[in-house]
Amino acid sequence: MSAYSALTDQELVAFLCEGNEAAFTAIYNRYWAVLYAHARKMLRDDDEAMDVVQDIFTTLWKKSGGLILTTSIKSYLYTAVRNQTLNQINRSRLKDTYLLSLARFAEQGEYNTDEQVVYHDLLERIEQEIANLPPKMREIFEMSRKSGLSHKAIAEELSITDHTVKKTINRALKVLKAQISSFFTLLF
Repeated sequence: MSAYSALTDQELVAFLCEGNEAAFTAIYNRYWAVLYAHARKMLRDDDEAMDVVQDIFTTLWKKSGGLILTTSIKSYLYTAVRNQTLNQINRSRLKDTYLLSLARFAEQGEYNTDEQVVYHDLLERIEQEIANLPPKMREIFEMSRKSGLSHKAIAEELSITDHTVKKTINRALKVLKAQISSFFTLLF
């Protein structure tokens, strides 16, 4: 048992902010099992729950140098697990909805090659334009549109304001609309 395991959460967080691996390990050992149980209860899947908790701790370590907590580390970790779990559930629902839609489409036998080609070209163009966004703008946009995070969740995750998130997403949408509309002009 290390000397760090006897420290309070506040003391561990102070050491963690300095990049102390032993403090991180102590926090990990203290909270991993309860966070896993919390995620497992919501997801009902061992592997997904483990992935969620591992992602949370990976993010915690990456942010440790600039970590600013307004709550206890316990609250921070529980909130992060809850948010990540809800995102995982939303992604699963989106995937299920997409697969159901695809199955209905196949059942109806409506398949138009030209439309599919245009559709895939459009998807490629959108992905290309998203990749061309400035890195921070792209990260915020993808967290919003691909991961389904709320402005507040993104702001908390990146330690920025809700207003900054909203403005960044609006700017990204303007850029994408301008680029995609030029694609349609060329297409039609």
